[in-house]
Amino acid sequence: MRKIRILILCSLIFILQVHAADVIFGRRVYAEQGRSYQQIWTLDLRTRKITQLTNSERRHGQPSCSPDENRIWFFSGAFGDIDDRELWWFDPHARTEKLAVKLNVRPVTLIGGAAKEVFFTALDGDKPGLYRWDGRLTKMTAIAETLGAAALSPDGRTLVVQTGKAAPLTMMDATGRAGRKIEGCAEAVWSGDGRKIACTAGARVRVMDAATGVEVANADFRLRSTPPYVQDFSSDGKRLLVGTVGANHTTTSPQLDYWTVELATGKWDLVGPGQGAVFAATGVILATPRDLAKVGKGHDWVSQLLMVDPGTHAQTPVAAGTASNVEPKRCGQTAR
Repeated sequence: MRKIRILILCSLIFILQVHAADVIFGRRVYAEQGRSYQQIWTLDLRTRKITQLTNSERRHGQPSCSPDENRIWFFSGAFGDIDDRELWWFDPHARTEKLAVKLNVRPVTLIGGAAKEVFFTALDGDKPGLYRWDGRLTKMTAIAETLGAAALSPDGRTLVVQTGKAAPLTMMDATGRAGRKIEGCAEAVWSGDGRKIACTAGARVRVMDAATGVEVANADFRLRSTPPYVQDFSSDGKRLLVGTVGANHTTTSPQLDYWTVELATGKWDLVGPGQGAVFAATGVILATPRDLAKVGKGHDWVSQLLMVDPGTHAQTPVAAGTASNVEPKRCGQTAR
């Protein structure tokens, strides 16, 4: 009986680590010899402590929590296969990983999902599409050739999808049934409460009421000639995290430059260059551009996670070392 109680307690502690950790991210700690793999880690924004969740000999790409935080979906594949044509999930209760399906399409973006279904974009040859896996693989619709062509609501029930090269967006339920269209809107992001959608129309960033499709706020991006992309909403819905192609972007070190914007005033604050970013309660979590570092007898790409205060530009490392730290994403809606 005592052993059973200990096992239950250990499981509860592990689950609490997942629930307390506001951000999940991919982290690959390089070894001087032998192979290393990108694992799923968590960052607790209150303590700024990072904790490793997975430890298996496979990549864990684009990790994404279910709304109840009881499942983390990710892409993987054979070592050396850059396409990651396997869809997996990690169960924090059982501490197990399970292969959902081996894909015959090339995954692009893991959008998210619930306990029994997940949505992602993929290429079938050169044709982009939106897919659902719920025990079987279904192509829901053709989509635009853009990374932000579809977004899933925080409750996992509704999608906004860009089906053509230009606006509008189409609201769609989890079965693929199309609903209302939102004109003059591309590459959408949901607010944490699911009531608003942020999108772009040329250089203008727009915020729309998700229920009515009516614009409730906007801001013009004049800081660069390149188009903006909305990355995230703040928890109160008053700020957006916006990126554009980085001034130092290259094919070997792809990156965006990020700003926050206050919707009420139109005030823009620079966050900095990075590979990805999300709002946190006290600032922005930024994955820095990758850089080559010496590892053993060779070199590998390394990057950090920084806590950035856009107001003061203060930067505090929260995940560093000889490691690649990428793909920060909230697990639940408490992190912002």
